[in-house]
This record gives sequence, structure tokens and C-alpha cells, in this order.
Amino acid sequence: MTGSTEILDNQPRGKFVCGVVEGFYGIPWTTEQRKLLFQWMKTMGMTTYMYAPKDDAKHRAFWRDLYSVEEADNLTSLIEAATENNITLVYAISPGLDISFSSSKDVQCLKRKLEQVAAFGCRAFALLFDDIDPELSVSDKSAFQSSACAQVSITNEVYEHLGQPEFYFCPTEYCTSRAMPTLLTSGYLNTVGSKLLNDIHILWTGAKVISKRLTIAELEEVATVFRRPPTIWDNIHANDYDQRRLYLGAYDGRSTDIIPYLRGVLTNPNCEFEANYIPLHTLGQWSQSNQNAVKKDLIAENRLSPVISDIKLESECDFASDEDITNFDTKYQPKVALKNAIADWLVELNKARNPPKSVAVATTPCATTTAGALVPNMNLQPPVQAYNALATTNLPTTTVNPVDPSFLNPTSAVLVNSLVDPLSSPEGSPVHQQEFSDSDCENEVKPEPMDCVPSAITDSINVLTNNGVLPKNGSTDSLMQVEAAPTTSSLVEEVKQTAMELKENNVLTEGDLELLISFFHLPFEYAAVPVQMLQDLYWLKTNSHYLAGSSSQSSTTATEWMEVSDRFLGTVARFQNVLHLLRRAANQAVGYYFYPYMWDMLGVLQTCAGFVRWLGLGHISSPTGVQVQGLYTWMTKAYRDEFLSGDQEPWCFQGGLQAEFQRMLPIATAHDLLYIRHPEVILKKCYSYRPYRAADEAVLYNICLRTCNDGMDGTQLFPAHPQIIGD
Repeated sequence: MTGSTEILDNQPRGKFVCGVVEGFYGIPWTTEQRKLLFQWMKTMGMTTYMYAPKDDAKHRAFWRDLYSVEEADNLTSLIEAATENNITLVYAISPGLDISFSSSKDVQCLKRKLEQVAAFGCRAFALLFDDIDPELSVSDKSAFQSSACAQVSITNEVYEHLGQPEFYFCPTEYCTSRAMPTLLTSGYLNTVGSKLLNDIHILWTGAKVISKRLTIAELEEVATVFRRPPTIWDNIHANDYDQRRLYLGAYDGRSTDIIPYLRGVLTNPNCEFEANYIPLHTLGQWSQSNQNAVKKDLIAENRLSPVISDIKLESECDFASDEDITNFDTKYQPKVALKNAIADWLVELNKARNPPKSVAVATTPCATTTAGALVPNMNLQPPVQAYNALATTNLPTTTVNPVDPSFLNPTSAVLVNSLVDPLSSPEGSPVHQQEFSDSDCENEVKPEPMDCVPSAITDSINVLTNNGVLPKNGSTDSLMQVEAAPTTSSLVEEVKQTAMELKENNVLTEGDLELLISFFHLPFEYAAVPVQMLQDLYWLKTNSHYLAGSSSQSSTTATEWMEVSDRFLGTVARFQNVLHLLRRAANQAVGYYFYPYMWDMLGVLQTCAGFVRWLGLGHISSPTGVQVQGLYTWMTKAYRDEFLSGDQEPWCFQGGLQAEFQRMLPIATAHDLLYIRHPEVILKKCYSYRPYRAADEAVLYNICLRTCNDGMDGTQLFPAHPQIIGD
């Protein structure tokens, strides 16, 4: 342990808490999903579930209100289901938005609410004071020295009132980046650590709200301040801050060597319930891979103790620092854990399960609030200035949200009641019905509405002559040239063969799931497949001018260009096939949740594929013929390093992988081109983009005319000049 401050938690280490906290913003899970979760957790070796959905009305906004008979029955059945699966259900409540700590009435409301839940059979509780304004009201300032004193006072009082059950506390400063002024000197955290009763768990997210890694050195500092090891509230798979991102990657960035320095880990995962099988499965593997762990005797000033030196010699690994030791973990390997989880997930996908019904929208109670109560800003977006470390490189700031960094409250619109039986399909989500018959779902590229001639795939390979010589285009003014080049029959047959292979694969495989996960990996890193695609797309763009050349170098590069193009287009086709297979899976709930994300991703990939096909026509004769959307893309080292470092919160890079592909496209300021609401029904047909043809001109003019009046028909606006809108 670093420093000389003694940690007051000298009790023998009890059970290691491992499980799930339903603590995200957005639509909460249903009662049935939670019961299924308990079954998963039991098989995965987890012990604890914390009920803390931010937008469940009676958890946070209307925390004073007691539960109705129906709600009580559902919560009781939930507690019983958890007990049957050997899961401890922790009931959490968040009164911090408007509680008056000095009001005996509010204190009694809180006690009465928790007494009611205890009567349902609950034996574990939590008080959460995260994402609130720490400023005390005038009346509270006269009673308490600080917000920390107020929060600790009411927590200790409630804890003892309930008979000292298993109890958790979430501080307002719940990560290093929010500690004021620093972790070790924070008056708030030191007050919490010194005055909060020692058996109460203190929740902590790490260095950031979403931490890329957790290290022994950091956790020792936290334990010094808290006077006990922290319990990690892990947001590594949380996605409530970005509607375009989903995280399916294995639990990573946390060596099992940190286990002795913790009381436990609770992961706060994706909002979409079915997206969490892999994250939970791998967390379970992580928690069980070092059950007999002991603390490493780390010495200050980055020197290694004899114990660590022995480990170093035995492993024959040259660690640069003690932090490297936490990264070298032979007990838990994320890639191995991922393969194990995928095998079990494949079984889960073959179990028939229907999409969930919606949770009920909460009715606003006629409850009064105390004077000076904080009214939450339900539209506050994630804070922070992005790319601070790269100020000298003039990186773009278009993704920065310049808002008050005092607290985080991701997008939240409607309060719901997840303890009331659902009645219908979730509003705003794709209806789980198929728009076309099964005969329409063949995985092949069919003609588009204005595609009256050969298919889009054929166009992508219409760039070579029969003798393999690329057509020359010596003018940079012909970027929109539409004449088709001759076809290469061998490439046509190769593309058709690929399409046939995809059609014959009608069952999801582990390889399909690996591909799916690679596109929805983790917040601070992208998987190898999409990274290769980004590199390929950049290379194809910057070398497309060789297709118009006639030299031997041009011919060699052109051949390589076609190979890279085929690889890129083939991966897009594989991803489309996974979407097709997921729609046909027995577990329809997975397809229901994944469809909006995959539809969005596929739309971006198909746009990139269309761009590659157009480049393949050989119209670019200069290296500067095509520019990307911005100067900073995945191929910009400073930008890439900042993303991978984990020094910024992931919401500083809005849009995730989809945005990375978009920035590779020459779409200038047309940022809204790909921000289209997903279909209200799950479509079975998938379309691909192809280069523009001269034969399309009349149809495009007609589309412009028929949609020019804010999407409505504008034929009557310009009867004498029907082409004026298109011009």
C-alpha cells in the first residue's frame, strides 16, 4: 500500500461482490427481463443485482412515493426470484435531486419508503447521490457543514434504522476526475471516508465516469481516502450517453490482480437488455479467475517489492512499472473469455424468446417539494471539452458539448414505471414484425427503385476491360462522369459465388457473432476488423488515382486496389448477412434490440461501399481528387492516440465507429445525411448503393420535384419548369 495512511478496513475479506447494477438513464428493464437476468447471473457465478434505474419514477424523481399494490407484488416477486437464484437484490434509491437533509419529514419519508421495501423481503439497500447539484439549500446549510456531512448523516441514520443490513453509498464525487480539487485532497471524499460507517460499501467508477482501466495504484489511493476498499460501479459497457453505440466486447482493462483491493464490482451495462450477455459472461469469468488473490506488496516511488520481483522473474516479462503488472494477467484473457461467452450466447440465441412489452409511463404525482429544491435539467448532455491535450494540433471541436461540467445527466425524456405490468410494444422502437414475406429475405442485392438495369454488385466491378487494362481518365473535371466501363466476367463470377455462399449460410455461427461484436466493441478501442476497414477505405481513397493511370506502377497498384476493394466490400456483405441471420434467429428479442444499431451501422457501411464502387470506376486522376469530410480521421495519429488513451470520456467522440467511417467520406458539411431515424418496422430487404448512371437523371429530377415542399409533392409549384428544383 502506498503512503503511510492506514486503511481502517482491517476485517477479513468476506464475499467478493460481483454483479449488475441497473443504473443507466433510459427505459428500464422489465420485471421478466430482470428475472431472466438472475438466471444468467447464477450460471455466471455472480452474486448481486442493484435496482437503480435512473428513469424509473419512484427510484429518483418521485422517490417519496410509496409503491402501489401492483408495484409491491411485482417487486416482491422480483426479490423472491433473486433469492431463488442465490442473488442478493440491492434496492437503491436516489433522493438527492430535491431532498432536504434537515427536514425531519423528508428523513421520515425516506425511512418509510425503505421500510416498505424491507417488508417485501429485501435485505440490502443503497443510497445514491450521484449526478446531483452538491450545493446545499439554505436550510440545510444551517444544519450541516457540507453536503458530505449531510449525505453521510442521513446514510448512517437510515443504515442503523434498518438494522445495519448490507448497504451501499454512491458519493457525488464518484470518480477521480470529479474529485475537487483532487482525490487525496477532496474535502468531500475525506469526510465521506472518515464519517461513513465502515461496513457500508462506497461505490466508485475509477479515474473517469467511464474508465478505460483500473490500476492497483489508483485503487490504493481511493482506499486511503475511503478508509476501506471501494466497490466499483463499472460503466465500461454503459451506452446511455450515445444513441449510436452498443458495447458487446469482453470485460477488459481490469487485471484480476486488483480483486484484493476491492470489495466488489457491479457493472452498469447497455440499456438494451439482450446486448449484455457477453459483457456479463466475461465479467463472471473475470471475477472467478483469481478467487484466492492476495495483495501485491507494491512499494512507493515505482520500485518493486521482493514479491513482485519474484513474479517478474518467474514470468520472464520485463515490466516497466507496477502498472504493467496489472496488465499482465495469465488468469483472465479477454479473447479467451470472449470465445467462451460466444459459445454460450449462441445457445441463448437459439432459444425462442419474444421481444419485451413496454414499461408503463409514469403518472406525475401531486406531491409537493421542499423550498429551494433542485429541479433537474432532464436534457443536460454529457460535459467536457474534447481533445484538450491536443489543443496545439487544432483538432475539430464539432463533437464537443460545451455544457456545465458540474454533473452528468445523459439524455432522458420520459419517466416510466418498470414495476407495472407492460401492455404493449415499446414506443419509439421498431415493431417486431416483418414487412415482407420470407421470399423477400434472400440475402442478395436486388434492384433499387430506380435501378432498372444490372444490379449494384455488377457496377462495383465494371472497372476493368476484358484484358485487365484499367480505363484511363485523364481529367479531374470528370468526377461525376457516369459512363459505365466494361465488365470483367471473372470478377462477376467471384462476386456471385460470394453471394451464393452467404445465401447458403442460414444459421448463425460463432464467426458471425465475432464479426457482430467487432463492430460494437468497447468505448476506448475498436476491434481489428473495422480498424482494417478504416485503413482500407483510406488507402482506397488515396490510391484511387492509379486506376486512371497507364504505367506499370499504376497497373500493379490497380491490381492491389481491386483486391483491397474486394476485401472491404466482402466484409460489408458479411455484416449485412449477420443482420439477415439475426432477424431469423429463434430469439427474436435480440434482433429487436440490435436492429436499430445494425441498421444504422449498415447504412454507413453501404454508403462507404457505394463510394468505393464509384472510386472503382476510375474517374479520379489526381491524388487530391477526393477529400475526406474533415482533416482529422482515424488515420490522424494525434486524434487516434487521444481516443485510445482513455484520457477523455468516450462521449467526447460522439457517434463511435459509425462516425469514424462517416469522416472518411467526402460529404463536406452534409452531416445529417446519415442521421436518419430507423424504420418503424423491421425490414427484410437490404439495399446497396451504386454509382449514378445517365439513365437515372429523369428519375432523380422527379424525386426532387415530388419532395421539394418539405417532403411533400411540389409538382404544382413549378408546372412550367419541373427541373428547376433539381438544378
